[in-house]
Amino acid sequence: MSASEPRILLIDDDPALLQCLFDMLMYRLRPAVVVAQSPSQDVASQVQHGNYDVVICDLKMPKQGGLEVISGIKAVKPQQAVILMTGCIEESIEQQAHGRGPLRFFESR
Repeated sequence: MSASEPRILLIDDDPALLQCLFDMLMYRLRPAVVVAQSPSQDVASQVQHGNYDVVICDLKMPKQGGLEVISGIKAVKPQQAVILMTGCIEESIEQQAHGRGPLRFFESR
């Protein structure tokens, strides 16, 4: 594996969306290392040991929301780059999230 290959962790509760994002990133960023997982897995441990360039996480998930996932990630790796994605964003959620350090919000419409 080359040091220049991006390492990306995708987190979403929707298996179809997760697969779509995985396929798109693998196609567009070839070569890349993309790992897709549900939020029910130990995300913080995965980030701590995975050496990811960026974590892309859904905001709205039923068991553990994106803000909670970000908090867990930042607790073990404060400098981890995070992108939070959502289908609908409210200003209060954006303010809460920025306090936890995501890089960007992507709002899909």
